[in-house]
Amino acid sequence: MRQSEERMSLMADGAQKLAEDRFRLVVEASPNGIVLVNERGRIVLVNAYAEKLFGYGREELIGQAIEILVPKRFHAGHARHRAQFLAAPSARQMGAGRELFGRRKDGSQFSVEIGLSPIQSQGGILVLAAIVDISARKRAEAESRHYREELAHRGRVEILGEMAGSLAHELNQPLTGIMNNASAGWRFIARGRADMPKLDGLFKSIVADARRAGEIIHGIRDMLRKGEGARIPLNLNSLITDVASFVHSDAVERHCAVVTSLDPGLPLVKANPVLLQQVLLNIVINAFDAMHKTPIAERRVIIRTERKSGRGVEVSVRDFGTGLPAENPQRIFEQFFSTKMDGLGMGLAIARSIITSHGGELAAANAEGGGACVHFSLPVVGEDVA
Repeated sequence: MRQSEERMSLMADGAQKLAEDRFRLVVEASPNGIVLVNERGRIVLVNAYAEKLFGYGREELIGQAIEILVPKRFHAGHARHRAQFLAAPSARQMGAGRELFGRRKDGSQFSVEIGLSPIQSQGGILVLAAIVDISARKRAEAESRHYREELAHRGRVEILGEMAGSLAHELNQPLTGIMNNASAGWRFIARGRADMPKLDGLFKSIVADARRAGEIIHGIRDMLRKGEGARIPLNLNSLITDVASFVHSDAVERHCAVVTSLDPGLPLVKANPVLLQQVLLNIVINAFDAMHKTPIAERRVIIRTERKSGRGVEVSVRDFGTGLPAENPQRIFEQFFSTKMDGLGMGLAIARSIITSHGGELAAANAEGGGACVHFSLPVVGEDVA
């Protein structure tokens, strides 16, 4: 009987040993950094990739407090977070919604994502932390943000240049007329030869030129027609995918989801990709801004493409925000009109001029169920552009 019990005990020990060996093999082969921590916050196991991530040998880490891998500014709160996890252990992402950092042996820090999983052992609960270095992804997001900001800056510079050039050219004639007629009237009066019919004619001409100048100021169109660059056959689905990538960090910061519904059979359009990126970026960022009061769970932007019979290709951007002005919603496309306190009211006016210059149409409407939908159409390659 005793021999049988001893044999069963040996078999159980052997099975336990085999399970532990297999666990170590799996941990060692993991493409992520793996750190196993006991209830007291002491490191009991690390894999080779964790050694590489943090610059320590495992013999330097085993038995150490987990805070050795955490930047000092987070030490005070780390023990509290660990206690909260152990009070209700379950697999989860650590620090959801917060930026996490690891600390290397040389003191340098890097961005990480950490998944936590509880493991029940004979000695109590162990916490397995799977650590992913996301520094490269953060750099890519920063580069994307920089590229987007450069696009926006380029757009603003072009806007100012076009506005200045257009204003200087268009206003030159009426302002010259106002100056000449006013000077002539002043000379008549100064010489005591004030002829009322002549003065009346001069004043009427001055009023007409002033009205013309006002119309120019309030109605500048096609500001980006000059120097808009080469137009090439373009897949709008690819461009939309790029723009969705550009705004990813903005979407995360504003707790907005960006959803795409792209027609896989979409034909090509002939367009300038940089200008169309500016159009889409402006519309999507406006959609984000419109949802700052929308409950987080409902914040989403839906970008859709589809082929319209007889109308070329259509792109729509749908948000769930405050919607368009109840009275005359199309005013959002007027220059210098803005619903934002700090807005210049130029973005959508420029977007419309870009789409129009490509032979398309840009419009907007309040969407059923709340929010707004901004959409534009473009002719496909081969169709005549008006």
